[in-house]
Amino acid sequence: MGPQEKKPTNWRAWIIGILVALVVVIILQNSQTVEFEVLFASFEAPLIIVLAVFVLIGMLIGYIGPVWRSHRREQKQAGKDLEKRS
Repeated sequence: MGPQEKKPTNWRAWIIGILVALVVVIILQNSQTVEFEVLFASFEAPLIIVLAVFVLIGMLIGYIGPVWRSHRREQKQAGKDLEKRS
């Protein structure tokens, strides 16, 4: 048997796992009811729900941002390619 190959550590997975665990702990420890305002409306809800909703909104923004940027970059490149052909 030869020496075992060392697999590279997947740091991104570790960081995401730690952040998810941290968010879950924070959400579970904050279950009291809070009042919050959005624009001109006032709401009362358990803090656990408010935190979960805003974490999901942050994840959505974090996903859509890079996808939107790469789409715009592809459109810009396609426009330049079209100009070169003309």
